[in-house]
Amino acid sequence: MSSNASARYPVKVPPEKQAELYRLTNPPKVAWPTVMLLIWVAGGVIAVDAAALRGIIPLWGATILNIVAMYPFFHVMHDAFHRAASSNVKLNDWIGRIVLFAIGSHATLEASRYGHMMHHRFTNGPEDPDHYFHGSWWTLPFRWMTIDYYYVWYNLQSKDPRAWKVMKGTLPYTIATTAAVVALFSMGYGWELLMLWYLPNRLTWGLICCVFLWLPHLDGDENGELAHIRVGTASASSGDNLTAGTTMRLGFERILAPLMQWHNYHLIHHLWPTTPSYNHAKVWKLMEPELRERDLRIQKDFSLVPTLHIGGSTAVGAQ
Repeated sequence: MSSNASARYPVKVPPEKQAELYRLTNPPKVAWPTVMLLIWVAGGVIAVDAAALRGIIPLWGATILNIVAMYPFFHVMHDAFHRAASSNVKLNDWIGRIVLFAIGSHATLEASRYGHMMHHRFTNGPEDPDHYFHGSWWTLPFRWMTIDYYYVWYNLQSKDPRAWKVMKGTLPYTIATTAAVVALFSMGYGWELLMLWYLPNRLTWGLICCVFLWLPHLDGDENGELAHIRVGTASASSGDNLTAGTTMRLGFERILAPLMQWHNYHLIHHLWPTTPSYNHAKVWKLMEPELRERDLRIQKDFSLVPTLHIGGSTAVGAQ
């Protein structure tokens, strides 16, 4: 479903662009770039763990290599959340489940998806669960590295019956994976578990949360300190100001697009969530004139605090 189409003040799409926009923002039968990244993650983790357990590489080196192998899992998981990995719903969801299993997640695709969908529903509003990932600077690493634990807690605290339905399916999986960890620890593999799974898993979650959930939703408060975009600020929620509820990062795209897995164009994702992430740049190029006529929060190059550009002030050709 397009968030833009369901918004109170949607971005108007010129008739001559509608067919191309539809093609770019809807999942293909199989998103092969996403599948290739799934193979990278699963194959990389298996290869690194096997090499470490055989003594070919040291455990500390395996920790670093597993972070490299795991990092692209966000693209796979996140596109599966939004059913952008395949137009076949069952295949899409299995792609997401496999990548989560490959990194050793205790949470299921469904549990993680529910929390993330609430972020899209209440972006920057009081009920947005992603406020958790913003706070005092010294708490940020802890917040980022506990994203999956927090989403489970968020679901359990919810009064929404859909959250409880999700958790009923999640708890048996969580118990089973926890039992597997306990069993391996009792068999004397505690150090290997720490170095091959827990440390790279937590550090990867931390990186992912920082890059994909924190950076694109930054604002500056009245004291110039970094804060989450909130209702009541100049940009308000995405519901009040659709195109200024999250940021666009412009500059150094050739470097930042692969590093940020195309979420330097994070606004595109919030406008058209079913877009395969690798199409974000193409959608931006297609819709740039129309989007520049709206309010935009732009992070330039490597800056943290975005600048709010009032509609038309950054229009193509504007002085």
